[in-house]
Amino acid sequence: MKKHILLILLPVLIISIYNVQAQYTADTLPANYKRNTIKWNMTPFLLWSKKNINLSYERVLTPKRSYSVNAGYFELPSTGIYDSLNIKSANKKFGYSVSGDYRFYLKNRNINPAPDGIYWGVYSSFHHYTFTNNIEVINSPTIQGGLILDGTMNIFSVGAELGYQFVIKEKFSIDIIFMGPSISMYNYQLALQGDGFEIDESDDYIKGIQDVLYGLFPGLENLVDKKLIDESGVSTSFGAGFRYMIQLGYRF
Repeated sequence: MKKHILLILLPVLIISIYNVQAQYTADTLPANYKRNTIKWNMTPFLLWSKKNINLSYERVLTPKRSYSVNAGYFELPSTGIYDSLNIKSANKKFGYSVSGDYRFYLKNRNINPAPDGIYWGVYSSFHHYTFTNNIEVINSPTIQGGLILDGTMNIFSVGAELGYQFVIKEKFSIDIIFMGPSISMYNYQLALQGDGFEIDESDDYIKGIQDVLYGLFPGLENLVDKKLIDESGVSTSFGAGFRYMIQLGYRF
């Protein structure tokens, strides 16, 4: 985990050190200016699970530049019943996300200094998620039994972002990232075990499991060989990614 965090924060730290002298130019912020913002990223909380808690810290370096770091718990929702499968809630699941970005607030567009106004930036992020699901085969005249699905997902992304931050009464902020394309490295490890019968890849319920996994993890269909669905396997590949979020902040 420490290696992943260092890889993510290294680009931000390098850029921060390179530009640290800019804080002492004539275009400096007042001594009592609120440079720090603590934020709650509400996007994963609303989209996937109420257990997802992700916090962010943004530090203003100059009137037009800042950096931020983000970390929190990450969990995907359960799937429920799918056709002839009863995919029960995961009895084991855990995940986390870590990210960092460096922002450039547009001088010619923004009246107020950072962190108020429109900005663009570079970012990197890492998401890890592991789970164990019990799957029951139902509505099958020939097969009755259960399956155990173990999975691990890792996504490392590097990209650019475009967003707007609203500062309200100097103490509060609403930070919206509405565009964030990236190049991402996807790593999936899946293991499917049968309980009391052999798994036949031609059976309809295997295809159902594949469809459910593809729905949970965008891009998995293009990255994982279908033969891995009935045995332990790892697939790693590069592809496209995207970042968007809404954050509520308190400045101090």
